[in-house]
Amino acid sequence: MHSGDLIMDGDGRVSGMIAGDVVVRSGCDVRISGMVAGDVIVEPGASAWISGMVSGRVIDQGGRVRVSGMVRG
Repeated sequence: MHSGDLIMDGDGRVSGMIAGDVVVRSGCDVRISGMVAGDVIVEPGASAWISGMVSGRVIDQGGRVRVSGMVRG
């Protein structure tokens, strides 16, 4: 479990439980397969593939977002 917000400033994968928000920085490609208790924020030029669960919102600020999981917010 990761407590607090998680800033993704490089390509990668997020799994497990995140107790805050996930921010995907511009230019990054991230796959989220865990559970996010907060929001997922996708900055311009970033890419996020969400197959897990997001309790908050998915906020697309100009990136690319693919959701095959569940978003509750």
